[in-house]
Amino acid sequence: MRLDLGPPQRGARPPAPAPSKRVLSLLSASTEIVCRLGCAHLLVGRSHGCDDPPLATALPVVTAPRVDPNAPSLQLDEAVRAQAAAGGPIYQIRSELVRSLRPDVIVTQEQLFSSLLFPSRLQCRICAVTPEDVDAACVALPSTALVTIMPVTLDDVLGDVVTIAAALGAPERGRRLVAHMRARLGAIAPLVPAGAPAPRAHLEWLAPLMGSGYWIAECVQAAGCSMVHGTKGGHSRVIERASMLADADLILLAPCGFSLERTRAELSSLQLLQSDEWRALPAVRSGAVAVADGNLYFNRSSCGVVEAAEIVAEAAHPELRGLFGHHGRHWVSLSELDAFCDRDGAASPTKPVALASGVAAAAVENGGGAAKLRGTDTATPSAHVDAQLEALSDGDFASAFALNSAANRARLSGAANFEAIVKGSPSFSVLLHSSTVCVVQCEDGEGSAAAAAVRVQATAAADTAAAANIADEVRFVFDLSRSGAGRWETDGVRIEC
Repeated sequence: MRLDLGPPQRGARPPAPAPSKRVLSLLSASTEIVCRLGCAHLLVGRSHGCDDPPLATALPVVTAPRVDPNAPSLQLDEAVRAQAAAGGPIYQIRSELVRSLRPDVIVTQEQLFSSLLFPSRLQCRICAVTPEDVDAACVALPSTALVTIMPVTLDDVLGDVVTIAAALGAPERGRRLVAHMRARLGAIAPLVPAGAPAPRAHLEWLAPLMGSGYWIAECVQAAGCSMVHGTKGGHSRVIERASMLADADLILLAPCGFSLERTRAELSSLQLLQSDEWRALPAVRSGAVAVADGNLYFNRSSCGVVEAAEIVAEAAHPELRGLFGHHGRHWVSLSELDAFCDRDGAASPTKPVALASGVAAAAVENGGGAAKLRGTDTATPSAHVDAQLEALSDGDFASAFALNSAANRARLSGAANFEAIVKGSPSFSVLLHSSTVCVVQCEDGEGSAAAAAVRVQATAAADTAAAANIADEVRFVFDLSRSGAGRWETDGVRIEC
């Protein structure tokens, strides 16, 4: 608030302008909000996920993910759960860089739901650096203000705009922007034809299939539709069978953090569209399946919620197709997806991101198809064992744990317990030293089971402590099986006498 004290007295100096705030945004949504408030010039740094508007990508990046965002859906989901179960941060914060940027304001996000209470989704622990993650980086910045947002409903999203604007010293801009957003949202429903079919399903993840809720359910409602498998403020639920989508007149595929190109690659890898259960869905038979940009519009609690509602309206009501300018840019029908992704100038299905140290990067293989982890490609038993041994050698127990089968993960009771077992066993701890390990035999069969023999030799040990635990030679046998997604997993490891 500015106080008008009248004209300055003769000879008096005008008040000095307030110093500009230095803002560090650790959330893609808050970066967008800061820029929409006209305060992009205040930003001094960003997270690795902040990519909109494009100008923001010129800022220094202060975070790095410990889980590769370019990994396949199922592997990404499992790796994130394993990392969270281990109790460690999912992101690495470059503390020295943070301190050098000297931020006055840091914007981040609180974790919405406990994974113990809501095991179907680790919502927002995936998407943002939490206040707990920031604490260590701010030890030398005692005067820095930490602005924490925790959106669940649409009103929360709009309230966060006001909160961030106030923290930047621009409260009036925040109120003006929220009024503009409300007006645009309110202008959609009157355009919807009377009696239009309402039920819509939004899928925010593909393996496993997940519905959504949160503010997205309200965006769907603003578009004159209702949500199947999702409620206002509700969390994401796993959809165990595709047949559970039979009540949807439209299925909108907009996976969290996925562009249209990435979604096409993922669908190709999963073979979801070829399954009989999928083909039998009424929406599929009628051609009412759409694919939208889940990276910019369906996972960010930002000003893009307006565009999300407009996209739903265009996709759901043929009379409104193209009205808001989104069709062919931010969403397409499933039948148009190949043409969109094969056009000249199409974006890559992978994100350019620098990973935390010790994390294997993903590479696009098979001519732009599904993203697969380089070094952790589990298409063959030998590649799978190599990946698990590499993770153990790097001390990345979360990734090594995630390569176990669901039954084995349940027996091991979490990545932290898995780490304790491996480190505490004189026999298994030798697998932590890559210089001692050699894969000597793998049965790369086409069936659902395989075995891999691993030889450990004391003479190859660079670490004398590791060598002391090895006799002349120890052979481990990795018992493997195929997951439902067709990748190899470790059912157990035994020592062969």
